[in-house]
Amino acid sequence: ILGVFIGILLLGGLYCTEKAEDKPPTLILTGRSEAKGTEISCVDIDSGAIVNTTPIDCYVFGSTVYEPTTQGYGFVDCDTTFKLVNPESGKLIKSIKLPGVVSQTVIDAKDNMLIGRYTTIAYGDYPDTTGIKSAKTGPPIYTDYVIRVNLSTGAIVSKNKIDVGNGVYATTYYYDENEKHYNLYRSDKYLITINPSTGEIIKERYVGKILVSSVYNPVNNTLISISYPTSDSQRNYLSVINPETGDEISSNLIESGDGYYANIAGYDKENNWYIAVNTKFEVACFDVSTGEIKKRYKLENPLTDIKFWRR
Repeated sequence: ILGVFIGILLLGGLYCTEKAEDKPPTLILTGRSEAKGTEISCVDIDSGAIVNTTPIDCYVFGSTVYEPTTQGYGFVDCDTTFKLVNPESGKLIKSIKLPGVVSQTVIDAKDNMLIGRYTTIAYGDYPDTTGIKSAKTGPPIYTDYVIRVNLSTGAIVSKNKIDVGNGVYATTYYYDENEKHYNLYRSDKYLITINPSTGEIIKERYVGKILVSSVYNPVNNTLISISYPTSDSQRNYLSVINPETGDEISSNLIESGDGYYANIAGYDKENNWYIAVNTKFEVACFDVSTGEIKKRYKLENPLTDIKFWRR
């Protein structure tokens, strides 16, 4: 069964490669450890050496991003503040107060924007037959918003209501930087495209599978995910989806074991590998075309919320 654990999306800059170069850039892993209290750990994968650790209080699941301009590790803390940290030094680059618990965050690198979703809860009044005004203790009323934040100034550029029906899957979301579209996967298994500037749902495509830990490949406009049909939750598949139509391009059965950490995924375009982390803290590099594991290595430190990047 696919493990549903706390994790973090790995953006498309992840490399998991065996190609030799004269001076290969160092592969850095940044994630969350609780060995000595909650902290961000930055690890040199090639040597296994810990580059730096930075204590943090807590964070919101699905809120972390890699910001390419500053090469910062960003997250929303439980005080609804977005913090951007240099993972190698621990230095705070930016701190921005947000209006809510923002998650499913993405970066628009061209416009230097943070984009994400958050929900507010209000309570209506129960019907009162006594003529006395009752307290607002009625059924909860949920309102979803998509927000855009300027990372340079901290200004909230836009905040718009969005209709996501009965909710969305927590680990399938991405941003199409070319089209300026924010994409979520609704609980009824429709991939929905949102204009983050207005909150308008532009397009809906039925996929019909449970998709988790998804990665968008802008090179060929595909969505790569670990998936399983609702009738077969004991097996994990590596599926490639055409996000324009919702059609499945390919689906391969992959090694399941005890599952994979949710929202930890990446794509290496050089080798056409999808990268995930299993519950044994092994990084597994899957050939997207076949589902075969081409490379795996064991993380010495049990980290979650992992990002990979090059320096």
